[in-house]
Amino acid sequence: MKDHPAPLQRKKQRRPTLADVARMAGVGTTTVSRVINGGHYVDAATMSKVRSVMERLGYQPSQAARALKGEKTHSIGLIVPTLRDPFFANLASAVQRITREKNDVLIVLASEDDSLQEIIELDRFRSYRVDGMLIVPPRVQTQGFLNAVKSLAIPTIALDRPLETRCSSVTCDNFDASKNAVEHLLAHGRRRILCLGGDPLLYTIKERIRGYEEAMANAGLKPRVLTGADARLLLSALKEQFADSRERPDAIFAVHGDASVSAYEFLIDSSYKVPQDVALIGFDEFPLAGTLRPTLSVIRQPIDELGVTAARVLFEQIEGEPGAPRQIIIATELIPRMSCGCEPRT
Repeated sequence: MKDHPAPLQRKKQRRPTLADVARMAGVGTTTVSRVINGGHYVDAATMSKVRSVMERLGYQPSQAARALKGEKTHSIGLIVPTLRDPFFANLASAVQRITREKNDVLIVLASEDDSLQEIIELDRFRSYRVDGMLIVPPRVQTQGFLNAVKSLAIPTIALDRPLETRCSSVTCDNFDASKNAVEHLLAHGRRRILCLGGDPLLYTIKERIRGYEEAMANAGLKPRVLTGADARLLLSALKEQFADSRERPDAIFAVHGDASVSAYEFLIDSSYKVPQDVALIGFDEFPLAGTLRPTLSVIRQPIDELGVTAARVLFEQIEGEPGAPRQIIIATELIPRMSCGCEPRT
């Protein structure tokens, strides 16, 4: 039996360093660092030469090293309650689009709408040395959470829900959207309008209920509000509202997507004619809303605009002076369809 020589082991290739780029480009390491960070104080010819060398060597800046030196890491953080909800998943996608335009990296973490978990996520982002933060605040903003936000010491924007601290925010017009939707139902002659809600501790839900209550008060009508985070209990309470035929609602205003679907299914399964017996307007557009029969009237939130606006405001603060906090409120759109009585019934 012949002995075969052991296979030669290739020497592990060394990753190119900043010093390698500087040496090949014939410039100092400070110049290379300036090129990496945007090219300030570097002439066009030198910048082109350095970038060409970086590409030829396959050089990638070490984000960890840059963070330790106090330089920008060209990364931003986003905390959302969950990525299972299409609203927050689409919101993250909109933010990522702007982040890519800036050649930055977006890191997304989910807090499960828990203030303690959000504090943990904030600590993680602090260790990553992100340049800025976008935060969807938890349903309950504890003092510990607010202190954690204040200690970030980087540009921070509240998204979808405002922060209970001095900070810029980008939200939708939940109050006006709800008020206008209820006024729309009133214009259709509805008077016993039930407001079907979700978790009453959420800022968005509270604002939508407040809009509903103002529209009802302006019409001299008594508000009827059902809220609850448990979908099964909410459905049970909804059925009780229809037990007395003389007092049953003649319209439902659902203040979030799940409640909209639950109300629609309940009415159809219970053989109520929509909108003849009960009119319905829900919150949040979804793919089947316009294809159901009857089609579902909804309030559409501009999710893309919400995420894009928040990301742009954040980059403005990262690249310049933060300035005074801004509260940006983005308009929603009422999409009237069959369920509120706007389209001819077939």
